[in-house]
Amino acid sequence: MRSFKRVLIVIIALALAASVVFFTLENRTPTQLVFFGWITPELPMALYVMSAFVLGLVIGPLVSWWPHKRLRMRYNKQVKQLKACEQRIKTLHEAAVEEVVPVLPAVEAPKTP
Repeated sequence: MRSFKRVLIVIIALALAASVVFFTLENRTPTQLVFFGWITPELPMALYVMSAFVLGLVIGPLVSWWPHKRLRMRYNKQVKQLKACEQRIKTLHEAAVEEVVPVLPAVEAPKTP
């Protein structure tokens, strides 16, 4: 099973690499982009598209990192609070057991004739 997963991953990686190569070879047309009056030099279309993908790969994890860190901090705070509450319950329970010791009246067993 483990080797099957590795073979599948290798096949997918090779297919992805081949598609990138084919995309680059098919889109070599020089293109000039204009963005808010800023004009880029004429470069192949594939370079602009691949740059956008790489930029997305870098920015995506950075954008999701901050909310994940906030959630992790909140989780750790709640774990500490839970442990403190459990300890408090334990001490209260021990104090209640020591304070109140129930005294049961002696009950005689019924006599059989």
